[in-house]
This record gives sequence, structure tokens and C-alpha cells, in this order.
Amino acid sequence: MENSKKIATIIIVIALATIAFFLVRLYISVILASAVLAFLLQWPYKKLKKIIKKEDLAALTIVIFIVGFLAFFVYIVAQATVREAFNLYLSIQRLDTYHIIEKFVRKIFGSAQFSAQLTTAIQGSIVTITNKFVSAVGDFVTNIPKLIFQLFVLIFLTFYFLKEGNKIVETLKRILPFGKEKNEKFITRSKEIASATIIGMVLVGVIQGITASVGFYLFGAPSPLFFSLLATFFAILPFVGPWLVWAPVGLAMIAAGNVLNGIFLMTFGLLVVGTVDNIIRPIIVGRKAKINPAIALIGMLGGLSLLGPIGIIVGPIILEYLLMFIFFYKE
Repeated sequence: MENSKKIATIIIVIALATIAFFLVRLYISVILASAVLAFLLQWPYKKLKKIIKKEDLAALTIVIFIVGFLAFFVYIVAQATVREAFNLYLSIQRLDTYHIIEKFVRKIFGSAQFSAQLTTAIQGSIVTITNKFVSAVGDFVTNIPKLIFQLFVLIFLTFYFLKEGNKIVETLKRILPFGKEKNEKFITRSKEIASATIIGMVLVGVIQGITASVGFYLFGAPSPLFFSLLATFFAILPFVGPWLVWAPVGLAMIAAGNVLNGIFLMTFGLLVVGTVDNIIRPIIVGRKAKINPAIALIGMLGGLSLLGPIGIIVGPIILEYLLMFIFFYKE
């Protein structure tokens, strides 16, 4: 009879957990992102709580400040980006890109027929890439209502995790099926890996931005300082990347007649700027989190494909959890 009750309880828990998963699966990334953001804001929250003496008001103040700061920053960046993009678009529209590319290709290969064929292929590739880019921008604009709703959920959950963070951690310590010492180690390792991944994300983003700026200045890109700062900002964000800057700038340079430098810039961005992320990030995260760089790389790549951008942080933590469970089981 007792075993039957235990089996029934397990079945009910599994059934409820399965239903709960399907209820929240579309928002798992948002939930994890808000938990990570609350983790980042713990220090200012604790300092402010000592002054205000009220958890709700301290958490609300931090969230309002972050929302205001991000809104102002996005407004400034978007305004400058639209202006620069509009200027580039006008310069491209005024030029006969086909004949510019054809003239450049003929200087290299000589043959008029081959040059015309190659120019047509290059022109087609540029049109295809441009259309995909415009389509991506269109999809982004279309999804703005969805993004605003997700942002609202993110803000609300961040407020909750800030206010209830300590209680959640204490609950996890009680739920974990190990002794007090091992439970503490679990929580500590989670904080170490999350901190290392976030620090690594910022450091790699800055390094990628600096690397991209070398390309902008070296190959004579327009407004190199602005695009360097923009590339750095996008490089820090896990859901985009500096390619969103150097690729359109390279295409614009090609279309504007600066074909050789535009090709060099895109090649530099693909082979150098893009490679920095894959090489440096696992090393930085591995060293700071005290885990094998190979595990860090696999965790980040797997987490990215499974959970999206937030998986870059969560992936290594999950693999480290697996290794810790195996180690504790062995003991």
C-alpha cells in the first residue's frame, strides 16, 4: 500500500512537471535571462536595500533605473545607426554598382566575357545578402510587439528574482539531495561559472570590437569610430554579434566603388573578428570558472543551439552540474 502511494505520487509529480514544462517552454530563455540579470544586479540591490530598508522598493528602484538606462542607450544608438544607415543607403543608390564592380574585375582578369559573368555573380550575391539583411530587419520590426511582451516578462521576473533571490537559493539548498557542504558547493560553483561566463562575454566583446575597429581604420571604412563602438556593443550582446556591423559596412563600401577594401574588410571580419570569439571565449571562461576550456566551449555552443543566447551562460553550468553529480555519486 505504501509503495503504491509512492508510485502514484511520483507519477503525479512527473505528469505535473511535464505539463509545467510545456506551459513555460516558450519562456525558458526569458526566465533564465532574468535570473542571470538578477544575479548581475545583486550587488547594487544589496547596497540599496541597506539604505532603503525595504526589499520591494529597492528591487523596484534598481529595475526602473536599468530600464531607463537601457531605453536611453538604445535610443541614442538607434538614432545614430538610422542616420548612418540612411546616408550609406543614399550613397549606394546614387552609384551604378554593376559597372563599378565590372570595371574592377576587368582590371584583374582582363577577359571582358569572364568579367561580365563574374560581375553578374558578385552582383547577384550582393543582392541576395542585402535582401536577407533587409528581411531580417523586417522580421525584427514585425516581432517588436512580441519582444516588448518578453521584455515586460523579463523585467517582472528580474524584480521577483532580486527580491526573492536569497529565499530561492535557500530552497534549492534544501531540495538538493546531498549534505550541507556539497549543497553549498553546488551554489558556489553556479555563481563562479555564471560570473566567469558573463565576464568572458564582456571581455570577448571588447576584444572583438577592438579587432573590428582595426579593420575599419585599416581599410578606410566610413565613420570608423562610430562603427567600432557599435561593433563592440553588438559583440557584447550574445544574440547578435559584430558581423551585424562589419558585413553591411563592407557591402556598402563595395557598392560605393571601394571594392578591394570592402572585400578585405569582409574577409577580415569573417576570418579574424569572427574567429576571436570561438578561440578566446572558451579559454577565458574555462580559466575564470576553473573548468576545462573544451567543456566550456561545448557547453556554450550546445546551450546556444538549445536555449538561444542565454544558453551561452547556462550550457557550461549544466555540464558542470553533470560532472559534479557523477563525482558526488562516485563518492
